[in-house]
Amino acid sequence: MHILIQLLQSLCWPFRATCRVLKSRRFRKGALIFIVVALLVFTPRSTRVLSPAHAAARGYEYGLVGWEVSNFLDKWVHRVGEFIPGVGTSDEEKREHIDRYLALNAEIKTAKRNIDSKASLSDSAGNQLASLQDRLDELENERAGLRNDVEELMESAIDAVLRDLGIGDLGPLTWPPVDFRLDSTPRVLVTSPRDSVKRLESILIDPDITLAERQIVEDAIYDTSGLSSIVLGTGGVATFPTVIPKDRDLLSTLDVAAHEWLHAYLIFKPLGRAYWNSGDLTTINETVANLFGEEVGRLAYERITGETLPPPDPFIPESDPDSGEFSFREFMRETRLKVDEILADGNVYEAEAYMEQRRIELHDHDIFIRKINQAYFAFNGSYGDNPASVSPIGEQVQELRTYVDNVADLVKVIHGTTSYEGFLQRLDEERSAFEERISD
Repeated sequence: MHILIQLLQSLCWPFRATCRVLKSRRFRKGALIFIVVALLVFTPRSTRVLSPAHAAARGYEYGLVGWEVSNFLDKWVHRVGEFIPGVGTSDEEKREHIDRYLALNAEIKTAKRNIDSKASLSDSAGNQLASLQDRLDELENERAGLRNDVEELMESAIDAVLRDLGIGDLGPLTWPPVDFRLDSTPRVLVTSPRDSVKRLESILIDPDITLAERQIVEDAIYDTSGLSSIVLGTGGVATFPTVIPKDRDLLSTLDVAAHEWLHAYLIFKPLGRAYWNSGDLTTINETVANLFGEEVGRLAYERITGETLPPPDPFIPESDPDSGEFSFREFMRETRLKVDEILADGNVYEAEAYMEQRRIELHDHDIFIRKINQAYFAFNGSYGDNPASVSPIGEQVQELRTYVDNVADLVKVIHGTTSYEGFLQRLDEERSAFEERISD
């Protein structure tokens, strides 16, 4: 009975803490956004006018609601089991599970390459292919069995880093909770006008869509609306729990998990709620999340492994035009600037021919990109540190980071921002304050 009472008390404190959160004004503001999104998701399609992108994507959409329900419940059932004596897994065992999980990632990649190689060599290798597929299934089943423990140890490490940095603290609770699922991340269908580079829509797509199906969707959008479109992969999605790639190394996984947590955190702040207000605000959100993910991910990695990592490379590396080495960043930046110039003159077909020519040129450097078009640049240009971006925001965020003590302070400095002008004002204020400090 004593154990049962302890168990119930352990299970109740998160709900008591959550109730306090639910009463707060800042939660209600953020919750309103989730309610609006839910209403849009559950509204029958027959009552909504489908855009050309939504119409083309029908049948390929990512099943977000079903994914949320099944994974949210599965994770909480596992967490309840952690409180039952003899059922839970110790931290030491979880660390062993992480090592095995990462080893399985490598084995699974090798197994998939073996299947692809065997399938391409002969049409009469049916028995061997079946055996290889059985082995792949075994590896993937073993990895899935380790997933809950691996997620919980990573979540705990990130949560501890956030609390050390003083961000997301809400009494005994980190808000929003660090909660993610290692899984296949959805793809995203992006559209843009053809006469400019501008993101119009972003629609989550089933990760298992085939290459041929991606082309069918993109062709349908072009035929019905004349828009540029592309189906791209995603590094993670800020659902709840967030979706994180299941096949990356430890540092990259922690980086993405922290990145997506910040998006969830910012939805309760003016900056996050203004994400779609302009392209500049989208870029600020994504660039800050990239920097935050990189720094928090490294701290969580060191916490799990006990290993001290060398200082990170610059967020946006400086180019050296005299080095003589090929720079993908400079190549793509040059391409984007030229595309903008050609489109500004009204030459759409010329710009598209130029992008295709540049895509083929990348083959000489063993870089293979399926398609480069206006939608490609519209999506990748949202990240200030991405080679496809021509925005100064990446450098400005990097500068602002040098004026504060840690990456959490960076977020706190600008989370109230609702415009690019407001961001620049905060940058000027921090620059002036920094100059005053060093002059004293």
